[in-house]
Amino acid sequence: MRSLEEGLVIRTLGAAYDVQGPDGVVRCVLRGRLRRQTEGPQRPVIGDRVQFERVSPKEGAIIAILPRRTALVRREPLDPEKAHVIAANLDQIVAVFAAVPEPDLFQIDRYLAVAEASGLPALLVLNKIDLAEDLAALRERLAEYEDLGYPVLYTSAVTGAGLEALRERVRGKISAFIGPSGVGKSSLLNALQPGLGLRVGSINPRTGMGRHTTTRSELIPFEGGYLADTPGLRDIGVWGIRPEDLAACFPEMRPYIGRCEFSDCLHLEEPGCAVRRAVARGKIRRRRYESYRRILIEQQAARAS
Repeated sequence: MRSLEEGLVIRTLGAAYDVQGPDGVVRCVLRGRLRRQTEGPQRPVIGDRVQFERVSPKEGAIIAILPRRTALVRREPLDPEKAHVIAANLDQIVAVFAAVPEPDLFQIDRYLAVAEASGLPALLVLNKIDLAEDLAALRERLAEYEDLGYPVLYTSAVTGAGLEALRERVRGKISAFIGPSGVGKSSLLNALQPGLGLRVGSINPRTGMGRHTTTRSELIPFEGGYLADTPGLRDIGVWGIRPEDLAACFPEMRPYIGRCEFSDCLHLEEPGCAVRRAVARGKIRRRRYESYRRILIEQQAARAS
């Protein structure tokens, strides 16, 4: 009878996976049905707990993926049932944006909606504040997210500003750092854990933006938890969130869901819409509602094309 062990997938390397086992890291390949399945939600990802069998002290074969507690999922816009799992068993999302050029609030709304759709709490980080000309104005712009319950941190990997607050937020948790390319995710991780040595791209002196350098996903051990570094997502798209589920990804809209005149209301032009009434009364920020409309309309256009 073969002896199976349990471990944590900490790195994906094409057809191979590094698994943190009971006594060290084991380089594993897939076996059985997992090997035959070339894509889909049942491929191992960072954060997965797996069962594996050793073939040598440092080599093994993954036999099964254990049930996932949470998953950061990207769905196909034309087929929301088709899921691409990016990371599993996360405790939170750390959405990182740069202070220069000023962050696009619509893009932030997209990332936060993805976190909500995955059922994961989100922390918003504005990095590279050492390059900001008017930090007070940026704080004022992002205050609306704090009003919605999203913690917002202001950091600089160069000066160390905000790093201790960020450290406290990620200690003992499995946190996925996501955000557009070049906002300084790898620089932040290097600053949090000196000696880590993640590659950082050169900086454009005009924009302060760096080139994307992360090419693989991995979990980095950090003070009782892990930091997940994932390839930058330049265009997060709508991630295939079903139209009827999108409003629930905007926390301020949730109290009004189910109170519309029509049960299938998408809160666009339908009469008797409780969400649009809340917007008109100032209960929901019009800018956030316009983000909702824009994402929904893009979804509908993608499906119709």
